[in-house]
Amino acid sequence: MYKPKVFLDSSVLIAALLSSRGGSFYILTQMRDGFSFHINEYVFAEVGEVLKTKFAAQPHLQKNLFLLLGLANVSTTPNSSRLDVRRAAKVISKNDAPILASALAHCDYLVTLDKEFLEESILADANKKGLLILTPGSFIQQLL
Repeated sequence: MYKPKVFLDSSVLIAALLSSRGGSFYILTQMRDGFSFHINEYVFAEVGEVLKTKFAAQPHLQKNLFLLLGLANVSTTPNSSRLDVRRAAKVISKNDAPILASALAHCDYLVTLDKEFLEESILADANKKGLLILTPGSFIQQLL
C-alpha cells in the first residue's frame, strides 16, 4: 500500500522536541502509520546545529531527536544535486533551497513552520510541481 511521502522541515522537528502537545509532535507520533516521513542530510545537520547553539543547556534534546526520528520511522535521503538546489533558490532563499529541492524531488507534502515556505508564490510554484506545502495544523486538518 502506498503511503504518501512527507518531507519534514527542521522547524517541525524542533517544535516536536520542544512540545509534546503541538501539531508537530502529533504528526510524528500519531500519524506515522499512514505516511512515510523524510528529511535530508541538510535538515539533520540544521537541527543538530540549532540544538547545539540555541538549546545547549538542554543536551537531552539531542538524544530525544534520535528517539523521535526512530519512533516516527523518519528516513534520511541524500541532499539534492547542486543543480536542483540552484533551481529551488530561484524561488526561495539559499538557506531553504536544499529543503525545497529535496521535498520536490522525493515527496508529496512538505510540512513546515517556516513562514517563507508559506508565501503565495512559493506555494503556487510547489503546487504546480506536485508538492503541497502545509503547516502541521493544516496537514492534520486536511489529512485526518
